[in-house]
Amino acid sequence: MYKVYTGETVEDALQKGLNDLNVEENDINIDVLEEGSKGFLGFMKKEAEVKLTIINPELKQLNSIEEIQNRHLEVQKETNVETKPEVKEVVEDEIEIDETPAYDETDVKHPSFTFEEAVESTANYIQSVITEMDISNYTDFTINDREVTINIFSKTAAKVIGKRGTTLNALGEIAQHYFNRIYRGYGRIILDTENYREKRKETLENLAINMSKKAVRTDLPVHLEPMPAYERKIIHNVLYNVTNIKTYSSGKEPNRHIVIEKE
Repeated sequence: MYKVYTGETVEDALQKGLNDLNVEENDINIDVLEEGSKGFLGFMKKEAEVKLTIINPELKQLNSIEEIQNRHLEVQKETNVETKPEVKEVVEDEIEIDETPAYDETDVKHPSFTFEEAVESTANYIQSVITEMDISNYTDFTINDREVTINIFSKTAAKVIGKRGTTLNALGEIAQHYFNRIYRGYGRIILDTENYREKRKETLENLAINMSKKAVRTDLPVHLEPMPAYERKIIHNVLYNVTNIKTYSSGKEPNRHIVIEKE
């Protein structure tokens, strides 16, 4: 799904589209159809024209541009229905969770778990944490060398993911911390649900291309939102061989973020 917008400049047209669709730049792919020109003495003036294509996986599930534009109105109507007083927020909203481990670290005395046993214990622990969040779920896992993917299955996966994956990332930090406490060796824990990681990777790759174009167009550095290290790596990899573009990380965790600049 896409829609074309015009304006005096590319930035004007882009902003008009973002406002109309009520989206952010990482939700869309930006194609500049016409750069626009001021003309000469007021003659032959051309407006800038951009094509905005929806790439956000959740928004792509809607049936039309009109549904995307009106989605917040529909949510507001639903939350105001008297027969549904329990609905207090959009399901994609971030759920605040306590990242403090529920177990007592003083009781963990590095039991002699094998790698597989530590992984299974971690998967069970994360399942119990999500259950405590009043979200019905179950987990399984796959092991690739020392990289572990714990898959979470839930009818309300959007709550597990949170806004832009913040809840899933926080749960991932908890899982990694728990694993490190019960297993002395190396192991990387990744949480996933409904193939979110692959969808997020696609979104970040498109965001990288969009923002590199913006850096060239405006000749100004573009600062992305804070991301975990593995997401920053995706941005770096996408733009590594792009001519006239450089990327670097700035700031300290948890606010470390990517900066994209024109060389």
